[in-house]
Amino acid sequence: MMAFPSQPSNQKWCNCLANATANHQRIALKSTLALFLIFAAMVLFHPANAEEPPAGEEHEFEELGVNRYTAPSIAQIFKQLDDLRPLPFDQLKRESPEVAGATREQKGLIFGELIADGFLLVEAEKKSSIENFGRVLLLHARGLGVGDRVMRHSASLTDLGQRGDWPRMRQELITTQADVEQAMIALRDEKMAHLISLGGWLRGLEICAATVELNFSPQRAGTLARPELANYFASELDTLSPSLAHTPLFGKIRAGVKTLQPLLSKTSLSRTDVSAIRAQASQLNDAIRQRK
Repeated sequence: MMAFPSQPSNQKWCNCLANATANHQRIALKSTLALFLIFAAMVLFHPANAEEPPAGEEHEFEELGVNRYTAPSIAQIFKQLDDLRPLPFDQLKRESPEVAGATREQKGLIFGELIADGFLLVEAEKKSSIENFGRVLLLHARGLGVGDRVMRHSASLTDLGQRGDWPRMRQELITTQADVEQAMIALRDEKMAHLISLGGWLRGLEICAATVELNFSPQRAGTLARPELANYFASELDTLSPSLAHTPLFGKIRAGVKTLQPLLSKTSLSRTDVSAIRAQASQLNDAIRQRK
């Protein structure tokens, strides 16, 4: 005759089953959330004709701890700049940064800033500046060791800009940034992918805040309120290795982002708030370009 398990054993079996079911539900929820974030990013921040991400890439990013804020965070600049047109290009433009003397971490931050500067060129439709931008972007990509990945993008950006095909140039910029980040992932250097995104966000924030400051309205100021991004990057900066976190540059960046968090969390931003955001972002971007 078959022996049935005793009550304690049966209860233990039921508990194991319940735990397994709960774990499965958590995994399913995490996967569903990740897919939702990816879909939302593509719908909200990518052009209609943007390429689909390679199969398996989403899993690889999540596995390495690279949240989907990483790729879309720079692309979001387009959405903000669209809402803030016309842009005062002459007040916002900058000279191309130098490569010599920069640390590898600085190079990652600067590369992200360059992508944001490229967005500014696209929004202002500056054909005459595109060719030089492509050369500078390639130079900095070589400094990161990913020149081969960016070379074809550089040529395409130059061609599209000279032809005035701004929608496709948008797509190419987004793809360039994602391609470089993917190269960092392939090198198991997910922190560098975060730094590229952080640099793009800080420069984009400076551009947007300066634009709002020059032509202030509460509605325009509301486009700056993105506390989730400030909180995300603050959290990432707290995970840096002590040797990097305690350098003067990253000490300044960590303090600056923490200063930005409460400002970007306000439900209503005043002109004074916008000026403070612009000033803080500008100081951090200047610090990123400084050499020791």
